[in-house]
Amino acid sequence: MSREVLKQRTHWIDVPVPSPAPAADVRPSAGDASGVTVTTRAIRQADAAVFPVSGEMHYSRVPRARWAEVLRAARAGGLTHVATYVLWNHHEPQRGEVDFTGDLDLRAFAVEAQRAGLGLILRIGPYAHAEARHGGLPDWLADSGMPLRTNDPDYLAVVDAWYARLAVEVAGIPLLSVQVDNELYDGAAHLERLREMAEAHGIGAPIWTATAWGGAQVPAGALPVYGGYPESFWADADAGPDLRSFSNFYPSPRRDDDSIGADHRGGGVVSARDAVEPYPFATCELGGGMASAYHRRLDVPASDVSALALAKLASGSVWQGYYMYADGRNPRRHLQESHETGAPNDFVELAYDFGAPVQVDGMVRPSWFALRRQHLLLKRWGAALAEMPASFPVDAVDSPDVTGLRWSVRSDGRSGFVFVVNRQPGVELPPHEGVAFEIGGIATFPAVDIPSGAAFAWPFGLAVGDATLTWMTAQPVTELVWREVPLLVATETPGIRGALDADADIVEVEPGGRGRLVELSRGGMVVARVLLLAEVDADAVAIVDDELVWAPGGVVSADGRVTFAGPSKIEMLTDAGWRAVAPAASVDDEAVTCTIEREAGSVPSAVVGASGRASVPLDWSDAAVVQVSVAPDDDRTLALDWHGDVARMWDGDRLVADALWTGRPWRIPAEARAGATSLRVEILPGPPAAAVHFPADAPVGAAIERAQLEGRAAATGR
Repeated sequence: MSREVLKQRTHWIDVPVPSPAPAADVRPSAGDASGVTVTTRAIRQADAAVFPVSGEMHYSRVPRARWAEVLRAARAGGLTHVATYVLWNHHEPQRGEVDFTGDLDLRAFAVEAQRAGLGLILRIGPYAHAEARHGGLPDWLADSGMPLRTNDPDYLAVVDAWYARLAVEVAGIPLLSVQVDNELYDGAAHLERLREMAEAHGIGAPIWTATAWGGAQVPAGALPVYGGYPESFWADADAGPDLRSFSNFYPSPRRDDDSIGADHRGGGVVSARDAVEPYPFATCELGGGMASAYHRRLDVPASDVSALALAKLASGSVWQGYYMYADGRNPRRHLQESHETGAPNDFVELAYDFGAPVQVDGMVRPSWFALRRQHLLLKRWGAALAEMPASFPVDAVDSPDVTGLRWSVRSDGRSGFVFVVNRQPGVELPPHEGVAFEIGGIATFPAVDIPSGAAFAWPFGLAVGDATLTWMTAQPVTELVWREVPLLVATETPGIRGALDADADIVEVEPGGRGRLVELSRGGMVVARVLLLAEVDADAVAIVDDELVWAPGGVVSADGRVTFAGPSKIEMLTDAGWRAVAPAASVDDEAVTCTIEREAGSVPSAVVGASGRASVPLDWSDAAVVQVSVAPDDDRTLALDWHGDVARMWDGDRLVADALWTGRPWRIPAEARAGATSLRVEILPGPPAAAVHFPADAPVGAAIERAQLEGRAAATGR
């Protein structure tokens, strides 16, 4: 069939892909011995492109006993670096009384991150936001009357003393980047002064970053970093979906997201577009989920998290940074953003449940698996992708269009990837029939029907050993050597049967287990293979010592340890095919006895803050009260399925844990319950009297539906 006839019968999409011009060195770095530099296109180290994958984990919001487990889960999920705020009010609640011990031991956390194989990124403030009280500034400073976040001499003197103390904790710790302050939109001179002060005390890194969303002014020498979230807790309860966030699901040259921090940002912001254009597209806050304020509860599905991340890759990102990658809990009360301190949103006191890929006790959510699949791709091909600029069709759709196909190409002029993001939260996008991509004369894909919800990156010109794939309608996951030749592992896009073309003979053979196996050969000799997996299987694979491990629901660490919660199953791909590995001993959950002391009474009266948004109720007199029986020394996580509006757990007069109802289980790690001899749970009934947005039908009444202690099983996978 001629190309002209095929074009008449299909939706043919042609995009020119020029060979990219050489990248220039923009050096928003310290130029130190690390060898890290920044070009107009990518981050480079030792004169080679790298693709950082970072995720936010706040050490002071995770019990120290869980640091290693959470960091191992982050590394196993494909992170190369962990990022953390240093929240000043966690460390110096009283002026001059600084604490870096126990759960606040930043240096110990940095060492633990190194052990896990992760680099470190510090965001040192002094202002962080982070849903922290006064943005992380101590009360004594916030109430001092000083002109905060300015170059006022008195304020700078206080910050300088804090930086001097902080420098002691991080001395000798290698850092990839440092950020001072956060979301300061019109204070480039202040950011420059803070950097000078930090460097004077020995705090430094190859890269200094500044958040650039909201049209922020970025100081010279700082790498602008961006973000994007699938939803927003900072919108009003009755606002419906935050349409500003939907722009994050379009492949686009746009980097900014004017939704982030909008509730803390005033008008009159000066655009800094000219200041940031020379730099590559780097991110630090891609939503790994979303926190819930009292007035707006959110539960972001894994498919939205992964589609947003893919859209940023499609838009040219060369650094994927997530916020949050791990949930947390505050080390004590009165540290959270609240209406009490004049903030626009109200939160419970302890929980920092972001619905993140890694939970506060180290267990993972489905988003961890969906993102790991992308991170495996970046580990293998990220350096090449970082040098590939993004190209967009001349008729590219953008927000609020929900009818056109959203796609882009990243290429070096010879090879690359076609990206499609046909997904948007809360909207069923239309399918697109008969779509055929032609990439600048390099590759012509066959016509396919793209279903609603599809999000993928398909390669063209991809080398696999001595063979080259002209195109493939499946997304690469990883590559290893199997049966003495390269094996490309790929995932089929749901609803589209994976196919490929190559400069070799192609034969599909029996794989001896899961997936479809394709052999590429020349002269009767196999030169490469491609294993096409269903998406559910691709989310379950990991690489351990150059072997492919399949462990659905298991966290596979670099040393081959597989940790499960619940039923376990492991298979490894051997030369003979897939082989079952004896799993660890089954670990059963243990039911916990709950005794109702008091049924819930009336819903408390609505409380509304100055922002007009609902506050956490103050009257708990009609809350349901339940006694929960757990041994004080039990080291398992207590998981509660419950319904209601707000819940609190007490040990006597000590607040152990709290939660807003989002439909997710309430998880209380053993460290939070340490030493508790009696656990009492209070639950305010729903639906609340005030205007509150819920991710599902509003809960009615208050009760614990199920309580259990969760055990874990571990196997080597060998």
